[in-house]
Amino acid sequence: MKRQKSFTFIVCVGFVFMLASMLLLATVETTKAAEKANTLKIGYLLCLSGWYSVFDAVEEGHVKIVAQMINDRGGLTIKGKKYNIELVGEDGKSALDGIAAGANKLAYDHKVKFVVGPTGFFSTGSSPVFESNKILHVSGYVSNQPGELDASTPYGFLAFNASIGTVIGATKAMQKEYPMVKRVAIVSPDDGAIPYLIPKVKKLLEKTYGITMVGNVVPFPNEMEDFSPIAAKVNAIKDVDATFVVNGSPVAVGNIAKGLRALGNNKPVVYQGLSSCKDILSIAGKDAANDIITMGLTPLAEGNPPLMDEVFTRSGKKEPIFLFNPNGLWVLAKVIQAANSLDPAVVKAKWETMDTVECLFGTGIFSGEETYGLKHHALGHPLPYQKLVNGKVVYGGWIDVGPIP
Repeated sequence: MKRQKSFTFIVCVGFVFMLASMLLLATVETTKAAEKANTLKIGYLLCLSGWYSVFDAVEEGHVKIVAQMINDRGGLTIKGKKYNIELVGEDGKSALDGIAAGANKLAYDHKVKFVVGPTGFFSTGSSPVFESNKILHVSGYVSNQPGELDASTPYGFLAFNASIGTVIGATKAMQKEYPMVKRVAIVSPDDGAIPYLIPKVKKLLEKTYGITMVGNVVPFPNEMEDFSPIAAKVNAIKDVDATFVVNGSPVAVGNIAKGLRALGNNKPVVYQGLSSCKDILSIAGKDAANDIITMGLTPLAEGNPPLMDEVFTRSGKKEPIFLFNPNGLWVLAKVIQAANSLDPAVVKAKWETMDTVECLFGTGIFSGEETYGLKHHALGHPLPYQKLVNGKVVYGGWIDVGPIP
């Protein structure tokens, strides 16, 4: 009888332990499921096809890497809940109507509250959609056209030095390498930005750096293939010390430099874009590749911010690397965390009160009120530069861009 009671007791205890284990396991699984359910959907709008995909196809991969970097660091904690970033993207197809269509899909199909992109001058096609839906949107690059980033875009932000900040960086690099430059010819894409951007560039060069723009800006179509007429027009501008290229692609810069050298013009060519000098070299050719500056990134170089090199290393150490929109995603996540809210209006208000942020390029300064008419909606941050010297790529170091005017 005693043995039977002991056996019954053991069975009961075992059953209790088994039930407790099952309840504990169920609790753990429920907790894991709850954690998995906490995701913050962020959209990205990039040109993954068409002529601009030379930039944005690279950008897409790096945006995904930055999202993973954020998630690997614990994601975001908002009001005590943890969130991992879930990206959803659309292709703007290198056309304004494609950008508008992609923006509508993000707004109405995916119902996102936050978006990074587009890049270039394409924000004019997406901003009306995002603004009407009060979606906080962070451009990767702007060319200062109306509707990109101005009083009409209160929910629009810029987390990269474009285009004024890159002009500042390139000008400082030019003065460091070629202090004798006082007069420049300016070349720029004929993409609608010239009437708005170039007057600001001219004023900045003259007022801040004592550099005079000579003659009229020389425009070129973004899709142009034969740049010899552009080189001839630039070469015809007399009494200049350098050619300053504002925006455009490595194809344009390389071919303009090649054309100038063929005409016997060996004066410096300074490009404020982030194209690598390797790309310029491949287009211009070794004989023409001298005294050319770009704001291209040099991964794993001395003085690089660890975050920038982490993106490069995670990508498999593949070039090129630009980080227009990846930096936008990183900064957006930082501000969302600081705001402790997933409400775009609250995040917007927080962004407007912050002074600095640690970004992929180091310490960024929220600024840009004079340039864009919005307080703290732009970001000024350090940039490195490269130069071509006798057919070889040389790392120039980092430039302190400072705040955007």
